[in-house]
Amino acid sequence: MAKFSLKHSSEHYIELSETPKRFDADSPVTNVFFDDTNGQVFTVRSGGVTGVSVIGMDDSKCTSFRMEDKGPIISIKFSPDHKILAIQRNRDNQNATVEFQNFKDLEPTNVEYAHTCKWKNAKILGFVWSKINEIAFITDHGIELLQVVPEKKQLKSLKNTSFSGAWFSWCSQSKIILLAGNNGALLQPFSLNGSTITKLTKLDLDAARPVVERDVLALRLCGAAWCAVFRHGASAAAPAAGPTEVWVMPVAGPSGAHLTHILRTGLVGRFALNVVDDLIVVHHQSSQTSLVFDIMEESRPENNTVVHIPVVPGRGMRPAVVGDQPCPMYSGNWVVFQPDYMIDARLGCLWRVALAPDALAHQVPKDEISKIVAVLLRRTEGKETIYRILNQLVADAAIYLVELSKVFDEINSVYRKWADIEVARNTAGQEASRVYAPPKVIITQADMCSHVLAAHNDHKHLVQVVTAYIASVSRHDMTVQHAVAELCVRARVTRGATQTLTSLVRRGCLADARPLACQLLSLGHMEPAAAQLALDMMWRLKAYEEIVEVLLSWDEPVSAVGAAKQASAATWLGLPPRKLLAAAAHAAERGDPGAFVAVYHALVARNERVRGSPAFLKGEQCDSYVELYKKLTAEN
Repeated sequence: MAKFSLKHSSEHYIELSETPKRFDADSPVTNVFFDDTNGQVFTVRSGGVTGVSVIGMDDSKCTSFRMEDKGPIISIKFSPDHKILAIQRNRDNQNATVEFQNFKDLEPTNVEYAHTCKWKNAKILGFVWSKINEIAFITDHGIELLQVVPEKKQLKSLKNTSFSGAWFSWCSQSKIILLAGNNGALLQPFSLNGSTITKLTKLDLDAARPVVERDVLALRLCGAAWCAVFRHGASAAAPAAGPTEVWVMPVAGPSGAHLTHILRTGLVGRFALNVVDDLIVVHHQSSQTSLVFDIMEESRPENNTVVHIPVVPGRGMRPAVVGDQPCPMYSGNWVVFQPDYMIDARLGCLWRVALAPDALAHQVPKDEISKIVAVLLRRTEGKETIYRILNQLVADAAIYLVELSKVFDEINSVYRKWADIEVARNTAGQEASRVYAPPKVIITQADMCSHVLAAHNDHKHLVQVVTAYIASVSRHDMTVQHAVAELCVRARVTRGATQTLTSLVRRGCLADARPLACQLLSLGHMEPAAAQLALDMMWRLKAYEEIVEVLLSWDEPVSAVGAAKQASAATWLGLPPRKLLAAAAHAAERGDPGAFVAVYHALVARNERVRGSPAFLKGEQCDSYVELYKKLTAEN
């Protein structure tokens, strides 16, 4: 099958940030921790005695300090405002306790305190910061939500809930905890929003195929909370390994988010997952490829599930460089954190995973171009790549005219839905606006003209391209705006295609408008049919005075008088006689005295009907034309 490849596009659609953040590598004396809420790496040397470094993508939040070694650290995290440090240690024969240190300007204030979990003999599975001054202890007995009061060196209980859990997954963006119960056959979501703990609908899994911690992720995707579960092919019924699937199940979000999305990888082995710009990126270690899935693509649900295949075939990430040396890609030392962090603790590197939008259009089947554009319309940085694709398709319109029509439909479909939602939102008011998420890319008709069509004014297939675009606009029940209509008119008139132009106007594809009529008039010297189209359009718009002016400029005073009379009595009676007689006199000079006589008789008749006298008023300054009339009639 023929393929389309965007010029100067990369073949790697997933890449690591160009310059990684460096930190001390993991070693016998250095422990490395990651805080996924703040996106920071903690390196603790010798238990903190020789230093703790905090590294992240935001250099203004990076710091280093020393602290006393009170035992092995399991977890260490700053509060979101970096004013409180929480530390969990591994201590035998001691109740579940978390230590706290107050900070000011990223420096410790030497104010320390601790808090012990309310449940006796409970084991802390971990802790998370849900707000600046709120922390949740997740234990094997349940969840305890606490308010931290650093000035008083104490914590106050806000809410607690019991649940027998073995491990958990946390989404800092949605404030959702997934607690695993019943040996991994049950996942119970809890929301930590609003300074309380809300128990959400449980996710029942196959009891014969319980999940393990490394295969479960809590995600924020497309404005909602989701649970992603790696489902490997092997089971008790079928012990032979089969392809792995990723089941993406809704946890909480907008109404209607009830479908389970099944992502088919077609691969087996070790996987990891990131979310990049609302795309799910599944990394596969043994093949050293990354697969991209878009759960928002159009698909047909069956039994409340939707099956997805990768948007494009799996490819490796762009090779990364650390210092001057190439970085081992898909290393066994890599650890992935949500939504888009990648860490190599052995190298001491922190990256963010990014999408290269143009690479999605690198070597794609010709009939999938519109699908790629649909994907790009849902990406934050997709607009420029869409413009590049469109310009290349227009440049090769002889080959891609059918594909262009499909792309136009994708673009106009998104715009139409957005316009309808905007109307509904403005009608419904504030309540509707709270659940409204505008599309990431909107391409208006003006955008299409200025960024794509206008650049191809001299293209031999421009008429066909513009016709395809106008047809798409009409299919989506939208009015063709002036910028597109103007381009359409110019393209057709300059190429002698006025017959199709007349058809478009008559069918209503090009709506009547004064600017469009004026443009048609300006092109009348090239194509008389365009001028007639303009006059017809002006008549429908009831622009009678403009019609009279046009006819006078064409030295057709008799037609101007006829048009004025036909329009209305007010139009006819409002015309200054001197203007009409001047135009008629010019016609007489060019050899048409009959035109002057006809106009003169019409005006005299008007005078007699209005004033009861054929004479012109002195103020109308028509004496010279009366003499001209006498002269012309005397000659005859």
